[in-house]
This record gives sequence, structure tokens and C-alpha cells, in this order.
Amino acid sequence: MLVLAVLSSTLLKKLNKTKILRKYQIDPNRGFLPNPDPLQQLASKFEPWDQLGKSMPQLLLKGEFRSTVEKLPLIDSSTLSEGPELDRAMLLLSMFANAFISCGPEPENKIPQPLAIPLANIAKRSGRPPIASHASIVLNNWRRIDKNASIELENLKTLQNFLGGQDEDWFFLTTVAIEFRGASAILAALEGLDAASTSDDQKVDEAFGKIEKSIESCTEILDRIPEKCSPKIFYSNIRPFLAGWPSRGIVYEGVSDKPKVYIGGSAAQSSLLQSIDTAIGITHLHADSGPFLDEMRKYMPPPHREFIKYLETQPSLKNYVEKGVSSELKNALNRCVSKLESFRKKHMQIVVHYILDQANDEDEVIGTGGTEFVNFLTRTKSETSGTLIS
Repeated sequence: MLVLAVLSSTLLKKLNKTKILRKYQIDPNRGFLPNPDPLQQLASKFEPWDQLGKSMPQLLLKGEFRSTVEKLPLIDSSTLSEGPELDRAMLLLSMFANAFISCGPEPENKIPQPLAIPLANIAKRSGRPPIASHASIVLNNWRRIDKNASIELENLKTLQNFLGGQDEDWFFLTTVAIEFRGASAILAALEGLDAASTSDDQKVDEAFGKIEKSIESCTEILDRIPEKCSPKIFYSNIRPFLAGWPSRGIVYEGVSDKPKVYIGGSAAQSSLLQSIDTAIGITHLHADSGPFLDEMRKYMPPPHREFIKYLETQPSLKNYVEKGVSSELKNALNRCVSKLESFRKKHMQIVVHYILDQANDEDEVIGTGGTEFVNFLTRTKSETSGTLIS
């Protein structure tokens, strides 16, 4: 009877963990990446969008992209089904919007109706702003070369690019690989929180080990960005398309006459690090970090940002470790925090090299999302190291 009781308890814990992941649309193996793989083509009704996606790099090079967008037919987006179809439409139309605004010698100040109206409707259904963000250009912008093989860098291709080429591919796909490598940390965090609720120090320690290994694996991918992505090409050819809207705002014709201002694509829009931070107990309360990270949640898929809120309702792993007397657990937590600090340090080095070092003196030095980044990255790194337990 005792064996059956223990077995039932174990199954119950697994079921609860599975229910949590399912509720917040998180895959146990892929994390925040979708399962099934992102859709590669829409229904025939939406063929003009698929065709524009295929020809966008050539049209941008020829200077014909804006005129082509203005001639698009106005397609009713209401028949798009939830899930992969809606996600693909959001990927295409949001990238079209960024390209339309940024492709000329001067930024445009409006998005024409054939693009603005369906984009606004799709974005509203997606629960995200109508601009290209991490959820589209990373989470839903990949396919596997070999569908039977894993989600690893050498087995990935992008579904949509701006100008195209190896550098742009590699930039997006390394981020996809980081999301995949980080998935095990999300699962381990839930295991650790579950173990902490029953005061199971051994299971908490095992969870820390898995989180540490996952973060280390993510850093290995971060180290590979320079392999096939030139800082000069990134700065000149990729970064401008990821910028947010200028301060004067952008009008979505046929939607509203009031100009809108949105932040562009940024790694800060990933749910991965915010989830790990919250589970461990790393807080970002400074004016240089907290408000921006809160703002970035608006660009996440709604279930993912709700998952972070859920984690905020749970006692953190640090909270559990501080209440105990186990030096082993304190060391395990510190190793995780140190790995996360190393990841953020590496990320800051890459950002500085790819943006600050490439900028001319007269350039306004901003990050991919159109944000000042030095203070933000410095602060999040210092807040991470400040979590270490002495």
C-alpha cells in the first residue's frame, strides 16, 4: 500500500507539472518554441502574403517593396485559425510592416491599409502589438531541414528574412537554438519549485544542476554568433529592420489616425530569462531594468507572460534556500546565478561589439529594439550577481 501511495503521489506531481506547461502553452522539450513546427505556407486565400514574403529580399534590394505593399489586395484575416496559421500571418505581416517603414532613405510615417488593417486585426487576436517582435521573428521563424532530427543550429533554416543571406539567417537561428537549449531550465525550475514545496533538498539540488547545465548550453550557442554573422553586416543590414517606431509614431491607415509608437524586436522580449530569473529569485527593481522588462512582457505571447506572473506567485528557489541551512543548496544556487551572470556578460559583450563598436560617432547608438542598451544590460547583470548568497 505504501508503494502505491508513493507512486500515486509521484504521478500526481507529474500531472500537475504537465498541466501547468499545457496551460501556458509551453512544450516540455521545446520550452517557448511552438509544437508542432511553425507553418510554412498559408491557405490559398492568403497567397499574396506568402508570395510577398518570398520576394521581399529582392524587392527591398530593388527599392520596389513599398510600392508593392501599396498594391496588395485587402484580405479579410478573420478566417485565419488560431495557432500556427495565425502565428505565420503575424510573422509575415509584422515583418512587412518593419520593412515598409525602414527600407527607404527616410523612415515612412504610415502603413497603408492593405497591410495595416489585417496586421492590426491579427496582432489584436495574437495579444501583441502590431510590429515585428521576438515571438514572430524567432519563435515562429524556423523550420527543420531534417524533420526527424533535433532543433539544432545545423538543422535549421529561417522561414522569412528581410534581405536574406547567411548573416541574417544565423542571427535569428542562434536565438532559436538558445530558446531550445533553455527549455530544460524551465522544466527544471518547475521541478525545483515542486521539490521546495515538499522540502525535498535532494530534488531541489538536482533541479539546480539541470538549470545550471541548461544555461551553460545557452551560453555555448551565444558564443557561436560570430561564426556566421558579421558585426558590420548586422549593424548595416539587419539592425535597421528591427528598430522600433520613431518617436513621432506611425499611423496604421484604416485603423486609427493616431500615430502609434512600439518598441522593435529585442531579446528582452524572450520569456526564457525572465522565467528563469523569477523561479530562481533574481529581481530587477531598478529604474534602468524593471520598467523596461515589464514593458517587454507586452510583446510576449499572452500565455507566456502569464506563466511569468504565475511564477511570481510562487516562493522562489532562493527564498527556499535562504530559509534552510544547507550549504550544498546555497552553492548550487550560486552556481546557477554565476552561469546566468556569465550569459548576460557574454550577451553584453556581443551587443557592444555588434552595435557600439560599429556605430559612427554621429549615430544614435541604440539596440535592436530601438532602446538604449548599455545601462539596461549593465544593470541586469549586476542585479544577477547581487543574488549570490554569501
